[in-house]
Amino acid sequence: MTIKEIAEELSLPINEQALKKLTLYNNRVIEIGKHINLTGIKTTEESLIKNVYDSLTVYEPDYFPTNSKLLDLGTGAGFPGIPLSIIREDLDVILMDSIQKKLLFIEKTALELGIKNVKIQHVRAEEAGRRRKMRETFDVVTARAVKMLPIISEWALPFVKVGGIFAAMKGPGAKDELAQSQKILHELHAEVEKIKNLTLPTGEERTILYIRKTAPCPKTYPRKIGIAEKKPILTE
Repeated sequence: MTIKEIAEELSLPINEQALKKLTLYNNRVIEIGKHINLTGIKTTEESLIKNVYDSLTVYEPDYFPTNSKLLDLGTGAGFPGIPLSIIREDLDVILMDSIQKKLLFIEKTALELGIKNVKIQHVRAEEAGRRRKMRETFDVVTARAVKMLPIISEWALPFVKVGGIFAAMKGPGAKDELAQSQKILHELHAEVEKIKNLTLPTGEERTILYIRKTAPCPKTYPRKIGIAEKKPILTE
């Protein structure tokens, strides 16, 4: 499958320049991944589906307003943040991760490919979520396969503007995770607005939860580093 075929299948209006950048970025991920651990995927063909295609499934115009601010939390090798920044050059994209070598790869490759609307942040979510300049400033926060939903919700929602969206990209266990997350979502004043179920061309099941933030998060969230993982707030 090519990038153009992916765009057509997902009904995405992607121009030739964007198609080229997506192809080149995917190639670089695999090339550099031979030397540093960027992703467990080893071929460009597999990465096109499990990284690029998977990333672009989160895109729905209604949830990505014009000139909006996007935070990709736990971006890893830049997914879904880089594909989204390529197809929507008006977005102001922050790519956050705790692993610096991955962020340095993203920064260098974005510069080489002329992807100008991205910045990197090497910081833990629990720290950044308490910073005034970042707290409740993003229209959209994405997180792809990052921790269980009760944990990643506590990390992500403090970044989201009131009225904004947290798009949690999950696997086939999303239903169970959502059942465990009702208490923390209530605590953080957020509710699921839409559930999108899909299947990748390779057969893997995916679920995207579009979670709307309805009021400011309590100042006690996120809790200190490591607490959400050790003591997640679960629905009884």
